[in-house]
Parts: sequence; C-alpha cells; structure tokens
Amino acid sequence: MATYKKWTDVELDFIRNNLKVLADGELASKLSSMTGENISQAMVRRQRRKLGIKKAKGRPPKNKVVENNEGSDIVNI
Repeated sequence: MATYKKWTDVELDFIRNNLKVLADGELASKLSSMTGENISQAMVRRQRRKLGIKKAKGRPPKNKVVENNEGSDIVNI
C-alpha cells in the first residue's frame, strides 16, 4: 500500500509564496533540501493544483532588443 505525504502548512505556504519565481522542479528541490524528504516535481504540481493555483501555460516571453531613435532597448515581447 502506498504512503502519501502529509504536507505541512509551512510547506504549502512555501509553494504559495514562491510559485511566481520558481518552477515546480525548483520548488521540489528546495523543499527536498528543507525537509530532508524526497519531494518530486509531480508532487509539487499536484499540491499546487489542489490549492487551486494555476500557472501560465507555455514558455515565458523572451527579451528582444528593439532599436529606436535614442539607442537600443530590451523589451519583453
């Protein structure tokens, strides 16, 4: 019979507070080092979905250099 992880409030808060800056895999590795348990990317993704938190689909926009009259600017497109 499989054993399921009991998530603590601290771990769930860590996911909520860092999901905008870290990917699921990065969250998993940080949580693993914090708790000493083996936490996978799939476990983090499952908890994020249970919490009702959705991430944007697709790849993030790349920075593109745009030339203008005053020089070049880096713009997210």
